[in-house]
Parts: sequence; structure tokens; C-alpha cells
Amino acid sequence: MDPDRAYVLGLLHDIGRYPGVTGIRHMLDGFRFCMTRGWEKAAQICLTHGYLIQEDPSAIVGPMDMTEEEQETVKSLLSRMVYDDYDLLVQLFDALSLPSGFCLLEKRWIDVAMWYGTHPANVPRWKRTLEIKAMFEQRMGRSVYSALPGVVENTFR
Repeated sequence: MDPDRAYVLGLLHDIGRYPGVTGIRHMLDGFRFCMTRGWEKAAQICLTHGYLIQEDPSAIVGPMDMTEEEQETVKSLLSRMVYDDYDLLVQLFDALSLPSGFCLLEKRWIDVAMWYGTHPANVPRWKRTLEIKAMFEQRMGRSVYSALPGVVENTFR
């Protein structure tokens, strides 16, 4: 993986929030924003970062503020995408990050539940995140947490 590409894709994953506060819609807005600029991979990341379970687009957490037509558009787009390591890395790091920095997954999951409540998709999404984490840890030969600054400090604030 190219670390610079991964970094830029990570920075852009929430660019769909540029018009203001939105829920799940920010993923489609980000996709459209990036596509108009020819940034196809960044556009894909804007969608995939929240859709951890590609084959079940309803397994999304947050306020649903898209029309049924927009939801069908997203479902169609996702069905044609191939998730690669960049998609998975952004999914993982989105789950490891608070505004104050990196933290344990469980702290972030509680943070999300406090914002949006619990959802039937929570447990399947958590399991998928743990699978992605394990995959990267196997490749790294160590814990993901060991490579992230501030995990302990942010987790125990």
C-alpha cells in the first residue's frame, strides 16, 4: 500500500460533510463531490467507509437522511465496487478514531452508540471490524494499537 495515498484517502473519506451536518447522506454527497473531480478511488472510499458489510447496505448506523431513490443508487453503486485494502484500512481507522485521536475500538463503538443509539447492525459491524483489524495485524506482525500514537491516553480520558 502507498502510505501517502492511504493518508489522503483517509483525509477525504468524510468530505461529504462539506455542506454541513448530515447523517448517512454525507457518504453519497462525498461520492458525488469526488466523482465530479475525477477522484474515483476517493469517491469509492466516501461510500465504502460506512458500509462495512457490502452485501447488506441496510447494515449502516446513523440517521438515514437519504431518499429511497438515493438509497437504491447507493445499493447499486456498492454492488459494483470491489473493496480493496484502502477501503478496509479507512473502515478500520474510522472505527479507531475520535476527534481527539486514536482509541480502542470499544471506546469508539460506545461513542457511536451514544450519538446514534444501538442498531441491529452493530454486532455484525463490530465483528467485521475485528476481522479487518486481525487481517492488518497479521500482515504487520503486531497489534494495530502498537502503531498508533495516543491510543492509551485517548482511551482512558
